[in-house]
Amino acid sequence: MRNLLRAESYFIKRDTMFKGISLLFLIASLVLAFWIGSKGGFEVANLAEPLTIVMPLSIFFYFIIPIYICFFSTEGFEYGSIKVILASGQSRFIYITGKYLSALKIIVWWMLQFTGVFYLTYMIAALIIGNDIGNRNLNADLIQVSRVLGLNILYLSAYATLIIMVGLIIKRTASAVVATFLIIFGDFMISGYFRDASSTWLRAVSDHALTTQVMKFSGIYVVNSQHIVLTGAKDFMEVLLIPVIIIAISLSVTYISFGKRDIHA
Repeated sequence: MRNLLRAESYFIKRDTMFKGISLLFLIASLVLAFWIGSKGGFEVANLAEPLTIVMPLSIFFYFIIPIYICFFSTEGFEYGSIKVILASGQSRFIYITGKYLSALKIIVWWMLQFTGVFYLTYMIAALIIGNDIGNRNLNADLIQVSRVLGLNILYLSAYATLIIMVGLIIKRTASAVVATFLIIFGDFMISGYFRDASSTWLRAVSDHALTTQVMKFSGIYVVNSQHIVLTGAKDFMEVLLIPVIIIAISLSVTYISFGKRDIHA
């Protein structure tokens, strides 16, 4: 497993697409920090406030990271490396687990890179301007930021397991990318179009869509001009169970299906 993870890390570091997306997130975090900060004069109520500003923007990760995970999941078939890895004695179970753990590392890295650069840029600009850093509502903001960051990693992990499942079943990159787009934008459309449907069942489907849950815990979900947020143990249990169930089902299907299928694309 350790050698496989090292090989995956080596591939990721040399991958042009990974470097390009990392650069995109770097530029985006810098631009957003200056743009948002300049509108409010880089005022800082507490040390965690810049993070509370950037967390709602994490919705955009869900349109970019799954696409890269799709390419990453099929690269073994694209370049033939999967045959070499399996021929070296690695089991298919280890291969799938290595893919998922590597995808998780990618998710955590991009989340920390984006939020970290935004935070440092915002705080440095505030200090240069000479703004005082307060201490108002620090504990509450830290709890909120930690919760949203953790849930984003969990939900992106759910997308990753789903996309890896699709990629390893389809095997062909082009077809897998199309399927990934359908999953991402299909879930987004279900969340939006079914939200105001007359059917109770369709509204329930919309309410339990991944995109809906992401917008809820990010604090950007609005229904009939009402701002909907997570309230009570039921909402928090629901927002945790949905991605966990998706991860469990996707990994189970992947392990069973990939273990029985021919690896030839």
